[in-house]
Amino acid sequence: MTNPGVNQDFELPHTHRSLQEARDAFKSCKNPQFYDEWAVTYNTDHNLMDYMAPVHTGEVLMKHLKLSPDQTRVLDVACGSGLVAKLLSSQGFRLFVGVDGSAAMLEEAQRTALYQDVRLALLGTEPLPGDLDQFDVVTIVGALYPGFVPVKVIRELCNAAKPGGLVVMTRGNYQRLEHFSYTQDLHLEMDRMEQEGLWTRLEVRRVEHYLSDPHQPKGIVQGSVYIYQKN
Repeated sequence: MTNPGVNQDFELPHTHRSLQEARDAFKSCKNPQFYDEWAVTYNTDHNLMDYMAPVHTGEVLMKHLKLSPDQTRVLDVACGSGLVAKLLSSQGFRLFVGVDGSAAMLEEAQRTALYQDVRLALLGTEPLPGDLDQFDVVTIVGALYPGFVPVKVIRELCNAAKPGGLVVMTRGNYQRLEHFSYTQDLHLEMDRMEQEGLWTRLEVRRVEHYLSDPHQPKGIVQGSVYIYQKN
């Protein structure tokens, strides 16, 4: 099955990959540095693995967005090759700034011609680049995992949004011990920020298909989409 959330026009012509090669790439992805190597086959591998996270992100965002998409300024954090921006552009969004920790991924993102600006930063090690309170929407998709983006970064996402702006966080619900602990800490921080009056939860949506499970050939990884509004 081809992922309807990915615009096939942006596929690189020389990336012929098998499904097993795509699974192996996902299983090898243990740290942010791997993405520099992965950039050239990243889109193809995500298509092969039926990566649906951008689709779910767009659905939840459109449900809660009050602005016209073409006037909505989006900060696409951990933007990778631009899969989320490609999906959102099909829904009318036009104003994107991308942030990622991989220079090679940002080169792929720039190929889409969707971003007004792209910025290199390793989240958790370097501060999220850009002005505070500037974006109508802040997204982070597929990066909130142990060994990748620390939980504390979600405060920076909130800081980047305008008052009344939306923060959308989408992630796979991987059933491994280190992920259980990370998820618990993430939920505690989300709740703590709400108690502090920084943002208000609008919805948490559980999705049945985040992507195909690289560890189980017939398995599916479920996911969650969290959307908050900055107070």
